[in-house]
Amino acid sequence: MTADSKSKEKVAQLLDVNEVSYRYGSLFALNKVSFEADAGELIALVGRNGAGKSTLLRCIAGWTRATDGDVMIIGTSVKKDERSIREHVILVPDTPPFYDELTAWEHLQFCAQANLLANWEEEAEQLLDTYGLLSNRNAFPFTFSRGMRYKLALCIALLIEPDILLLDEPLGPLDPVSADDLWREINSHRNDGMTIILSSHQLPYEAHPDRYIIMEQGEVIAQGTPDGLRKTFKIEGALSMDAMLRSAIMAQKAARHDK
Repeated sequence: MTADSKSKEKVAQLLDVNEVSYRYGSLFALNKVSFEADAGELIALVGRNGAGKSTLLRCIAGWTRATDGDVMIIGTSVKKDERSIREHVILVPDTPPFYDELTAWEHLQFCAQANLLANWEEEAEQLLDTYGLLSNRNAFPFTFSRGMRYKLALCIALLIEPDILLLDEPLGPLDPVSADDLWREINSHRNDGMTIILSSHQLPYEAHPDRYIIMEQGEVIAQGTPDGLRKTFKIEGALSMDAMLRSAIMAQKAARHDK
């Protein structure tokens, strides 16, 4: 392997989640979670409600500090340098926060200026149009429905174009047409090298993730490509979320029983 290829390989390794744990008192919300992500990957973080998906995304984004372990983004520890990490990672939570005194367009303007974006206006208008918000550009987000607020947060994130985009339950607030628009945007940006990690318990077939990470009670109990998991759990036909979760949980229980 040449020096150049080694350098490219190192750059492509955007994310390293290493033995991350998070405790609420004596309760583990996350327990030694580890995985890596490369540039351009779409990773589906799946599990039942309360499995730890949202907490994990918040730890990756630097919104929540891990109790143990660490998250490395492009070789930098989230714990040691939260400010610079936020230049590379954006989390869109299931309930995005906004400033009451700023309009939708002013939010885009504020974020564009904060990230030193040039000639951003046309792209911002296209994003608002794609998600049906262009006519609401001068309205205040606190007057929006939950779905509209999530769409605005998506517009802001996609305008900034981070190296890593984290989406927490993106399908919940979106109507079917907006969900289709989201998948088109996701596929376009992953082709350009953006790494996207989304949490869901109702991921549709058309999402086509490169990899699934299955969580249960704060732990990663299985991970792999769709074909790999289908073979591991001997699932025939389409890889449904229910079948995958059920098989992974049963395998985990069997492994613990054998110990």
